[in-house]
Amino acid sequence: MDKKKPLKLPPIAVAKWRAIADLLAELAQVPAATVNILDEEDSLRVIGGEHGGEPAGQPDARVDLGLKTYCSAVVNSREPLTVPDATKSAFWKDSEGAKAGYIAYAGVPIFRPDQEIFGSICLFDRKPNEFSAPIQKVMKEFAEIITDHLELIQANIKLEESLKEVRTLQGLIPICAQCKKIRDDKGFWQKVETYLEGHSQARFTHGLCEDCMEKLYGHEKWFKDKHPGQGK
Repeated sequence: MDKKKPLKLPPIAVAKWRAIADLLAELAQVPAATVNILDEEDSLRVIGGEHGGEPAGQPDARVDLGLKTYCSAVVNSREPLTVPDATKSAFWKDSEGAKAGYIAYAGVPIFRPDQEIFGSICLFDRKPNEFSAPIQKVMKEFAEIITDHLELIQANIKLEESLKEVRTLQGLIPICAQCKKIRDDKGFWQKVETYLEGHSQARFTHGLCEDCMEKLYGHEKWFKDKHPGQGK
């Protein structure tokens, strides 16, 4: 599966998603809910769970996408999945979730702002459960909220990268009225380009303006031929 470079997720975002999982479990009156994040190792990072634990193990456990799990099926297919009773399903009765005692499941995919798969949001029950349409609608709404969070996270990352590349000059800068050299904070006089390169991300390339070019070469025949009307 093609995946984008993992985002550096701020702890506050992960805490919000954990709260979403807890709220979903409470609304649906089920023992467990998780938000699952696809990582670079073809596994899902599990956030949330049952009373602080995870259906797959410990908090922030990782589930291999190759295992027969409900959440992996949602991420791999990029489609919602509902399993009202795994014990009555020839396919799901021997799944990892069913083995752990979670025989009912509902999950929806979570997408990045560019519509690449990010993970899933899931509900688990230990008894048969049809998961009502309003509950599934709330799950989709929460998935969209997480997508919005991701858009803000990406925007903040781009902003931080831009700020790293920009070093602003502030305050009064002493400059020689004659030669235009700048005095730095250590008292040394430097050429303008040297000073700016040391205090910003700017790099200089040199050329000649028209006035200086005429002063230097206006008397030369090649210059007069190339610039008729100049060099007089």
